[in-house]
Amino acid sequence: MASSIYQSTIIFNLNDRLFQNALAGITEDQAKQRVSDHNNPVNWIAAHTVYARYLMLVFLGKPVPNPYHELFDNFKGYDASIKYPPLEETKNEWHKVTALLNEAMKSVTDEFLAGDSPIKSPIGDFTNGGTLAFLTQHESYDIGQLGFLKKYFTKEAMSYN
Repeated sequence: MASSIYQSTIIFNLNDRLFQNALAGITEDQAKQRVSDHNNPVNWIAAHTVYARYLMLVFLGKPVPNPYHELFDNFKGYDASIKYPPLEETKNEWHKVTALLNEAMKSVTDEFLAGDSPIKSPIGDFTNGGTLAFLTQHESYDIGQLGFLKKYFTKEAMSYN
């Protein structure tokens, strides 16, 4: 693993724990509810976050089939007519993709990180390392939304433990 990717790896590992903690205690019924007509439900955000981890594998050159490709391809937003996966399935996919991502991160080189990224992220660093930093932040943002919704539905804060 490249030393320059160490901090992103730490955050991905923290996000693994936070994702699981943010979903703890949320029922399937709650996961489908929207707190307003312009917010995404828990089941959409959770599945989207898993989808994005699968995309990180593509970015890192370790592509595997993404089970949520059809749900989110081309930045597809929430659609009330679509049945999103149950939380248990999403949690299982999270565990799978997390193991794959941890393996993929081990083979990232400094040369790859310094290279020009095909994805131009909004942070202004157009290297692969910059894109990876943005993807890390994006995932953290999603998990923050899940933490907010956990507190809303369960009256309990997301734990860092």
